[in-house]
Amino acid sequence: MLALAKKEEDHKVRGNLTIYFGAAPGVGKTFGMLADAQLRRQEGTDVVVAYVATHGRAETEALLTGLEIIPPKAIDYEGMQLQEVDLNAVIKRKPQLVLVDELAHTNGPGSRHAKRYQDVEELINAGIDVYTTVNVQHLESLNDIVYQITGIKVRETVPDTVLQGADEIKLIDLPPEELIKRLHEGKVYVKGIVGVAVENFFRPGNLLALREIALRLVADSVDRRMLHYMEAHAIAGLWPVHERILVGIFASPYAEKLVRSAFRMATELHAEWIAFHAETEKARRFSEQERTWLNKALDLANGKPRRFWLFATIPQRLLTQTANIDIYLLDAKAEKLGAAPLPKKRFRLPHPVNYLVSLLAVAAISALAYSLSELLSRANLIILFLLPIAGSAFYLGRGPSVFATIISILTFDYLLVPPYFTFAVADLEYFLSFVIYAAVAVLISNLAHGLRGKVELLKESEARSTALYGLSLDLVTAHRVDQVLHLLVRHTRQIFSGELAIFLPTTEEKLEVKAKTPSFEVNPKVMGVATWVLLNKQPAGRFTGTIPEAKSSYFPMITADNVLGVLAIKFDGPEKTLPPENQVVIDTIAHLGAMALERIRFNQ
Repeated sequence: MLALAKKEEDHKVRGNLTIYFGAAPGVGKTFGMLADAQLRRQEGTDVVVAYVATHGRAETEALLTGLEIIPPKAIDYEGMQLQEVDLNAVIKRKPQLVLVDELAHTNGPGSRHAKRYQDVEELINAGIDVYTTVNVQHLESLNDIVYQITGIKVRETVPDTVLQGADEIKLIDLPPEELIKRLHEGKVYVKGIVGVAVENFFRPGNLLALREIALRLVADSVDRRMLHYMEAHAIAGLWPVHERILVGIFASPYAEKLVRSAFRMATELHAEWIAFHAETEKARRFSEQERTWLNKALDLANGKPRRFWLFATIPQRLLTQTANIDIYLLDAKAEKLGAAPLPKKRFRLPHPVNYLVSLLAVAAISALAYSLSELLSRANLIILFLLPIAGSAFYLGRGPSVFATIISILTFDYLLVPPYFTFAVADLEYFLSFVIYAAVAVLISNLAHGLRGKVELLKESEARSTALYGLSLDLVTAHRVDQVLHLLVRHTRQIFSGELAIFLPTTEEKLEVKAKTPSFEVNPKVMGVATWVLLNKQPAGRFTGTIPEAKSSYFPMITADNVLGVLAIKFDGPEKTLPPENQVVIDTIAHLGAMALERIRFNQ
């Protein structure tokens, strides 16, 4: 009931979103949107056009007659003029209804948002109703399926949550035969698809498959609305079993496919779903491309064999060591997804000093073993040589450890195996022992090296957790706003390297800088981005899709109900992505600060 009440409250301040949804270009989405807008205008609704692409169709252009058009914003890009929605002009005009065509469009450089659907979200948050259009092939979760059906990789996509959050979805449908006829008559404009690709896309089989998907999605939308209606009116009925789906993702070109598949599965089952990534030592060596894959995906077989043989994979171990969990193994590599190739790993040798240290460690153990050769058997002496190998693996790296293995075998043979002071082996039994020793040494080396990576990850994780715990303890004792701000600045700089500032609202739409580090520069542009974050309750700036060219990242300090301020961080370093673990830490810092400010405000 609380969730329903909150939803009703949100609808009082948010605009409604109506999506004109089609299975393919040319079915008449823009025509249908304009026809409905004309009816609304005749009913007295204040309607404006922010962006409509008629593509020269006379019958579509005729429907623009009488509608107020807010001129789009022109952006020069590589000798072309791109036409983008003028958000500021529309919000300032604040009509009851605005028309924004081509929801999946990617905005030009310098735009406030990277994607047009983000423009639409801002308009809805401003209390303006929006009519927009989109095709089924532009839905994020269906990207791979559409590629399999048509052989065309659609680059511009819209999150499924946008479609699910729509107040109304109007299916604009057309039989495949009629659509193909319109294509040959030149009445279908397909952006980015030319020549043979058009013919491949508009095959009857492809259009039937896309049409089926579109019909199913609209049916699912109607089903969700019916369930919400039954919940709101306490109507008894057949309710779906509440399931949860967990998808584990790794940095690869197939991570996004896994997320999409898990999302589709969860939608069909009316289930909650969780995507997770486990931090490993390998993550420290991710390339920029791999970090991009992982960040985009954060953001997808039946049967349980009783056991597997040696070297079971993670999915196999999950199958055998879990109960009452269905595990779906999705084959991504069997399909040509058109994804970017895996980046080539650059082989890096550890620092030469590490090899020197491992050599000195073997030399020291060799001297010790030689001095004890009269007291201990060779079987005991060879155990001593495992010490520098394990130590090198843990402290110096896998390369120096393998180097120590080779040197220790040669030294043991030279000093302790007859004939002495030669590398010859009189007894073949020693040669077999050396092979087994080398295998054991490599195994120990790998285990020690892996342990070191896990220890380092645990240290980093513990450091973050300790810092957050210390921040939460300190914030509990803070009784003034300036104390809270001082603690936030101090603890955040202990975790992240960079400059930061904290903005607090003086009115509903105005901010002031209440705390900052000396080198953080505040100018009108910075204030503009921070104000946008305050009003829209969403992150912006660097590492985000909103004003990504900004030098700093801006995060709302938000509680369950209110935005209490904005935290801005200018990170040091040239990284193009923000690791997921850092995103979680920043969100936690902002949330803890918001709760402390809310507590002080309540006490006052």
